[in-house]
Amino acid sequence: MFGVSISHSTRRKLLSITMAGGIFAVLAGLITVAIGRPLEYGVGNGILTGIGVGAFEELYVQTLRGRWLRAMHPLRSFFVYTLVVVLIYLVALHITHLVLGRWDNWFELPVVYHRLHFAIADFVLFSIIAISAMRIVHFIGIENLFHLMAGTYHRPVQKRIVFMFVDINGSTAIAGQLGAFRMGALVGKFLFDIGKPITDAGGDIYLYKGDGLIATWNWEHAVHGNTILRAIDAMHAAVRRERQEYLHGFGVAPTFRVGVHGGDVVMSVQGDTKRSIGVYGDTINIAARMEEAAKAHGVFCVISADVVQALDNRNGRILPLAEEHVRGLDDPILIAEYRPEGGASAPLRAAAGF
Repeated sequence: MFGVSISHSTRRKLLSITMAGGIFAVLAGLITVAIGRPLEYGVGNGILTGIGVGAFEELYVQTLRGRWLRAMHPLRSFFVYTLVVVLIYLVALHITHLVLGRWDNWFELPVVYHRLHFAIADFVLFSIIAISAMRIVHFIGIENLFHLMAGTYHRPVQKRIVFMFVDINGSTAIAGQLGAFRMGALVGKFLFDIGKPITDAGGDIYLYKGDGLIATWNWEHAVHGNTILRAIDAMHAAVRRERQEYLHGFGVAPTFRVGVHGGDVVMSVQGDTKRSIGVYGDTINIAARMEEAAKAHGVFCVISADVVQALDNRNGRILPLAEEHVRGLDDPILIAEYRPEGGASAPLRAAAGF
């Protein structure tokens, strides 16, 4: 029997859709019991509607096709979103009657239609709660929320992580040209454009920092099949693909630099009134230095030798660069330049010494 391999990105989307179905089912069930209606119909409607809303969010809103909705003012986008949710609810209502009712129960639908304006009003109210809950979970991150609730990092835990630091080149000059508001819009678009390739490759956004971000991968996942390199290629391709959109909207197309390093870190919950998962150790500091080295050497991406040596296939686009001295460490670190697929052409040579 052949096994089916599901990508990390697909699993994440399925988890998000399942979560939406669960949130809507719980709220719909509570309201159904409160108004004295059959529980199975309410929960059925909630599950189907939640799955539909989750699929709409993951397969449309959070893609290039849904960019117009994300760019809309939040109040206007919420109105559009509500209309879509109501349409999904109406479809779910009929499917629930078909699945749970007898065939002659279709004659009960006119009764439902007589009360439809009340049902939609109630549904919109709990949809506001459900969609808000989904947004909060997305903001925190499904995995982070699970770890915070389960107490995974209540005590410090050692893990092996690969870090990626990303920053826009010349952001200060661009901000001076565009002004704060337009610069904020450009950075927002840039972070979305590079964020999706990261999460599609199984990475997590650990932190947004000004005009860039810090992403993390489990060590084994990052190096297996050169996943980290494929993520970098996809990020480069995404920004290059959107070049005309940047020029049209802002008059400038951003370029960026990347630094990658990995190793052992300690993770634990930090904060009290506002909690997050903190990462401690030299590894994250060295990763930050890799991004600084990319700027200093004028290259797109710098990867430490530790990560290069662990890759499944060190291709011809990985080039030895230098020995980097990192503050706080006695010995220098070997670093390599990585040239993304479709990047500037240059003579390729083997990554000797790595």
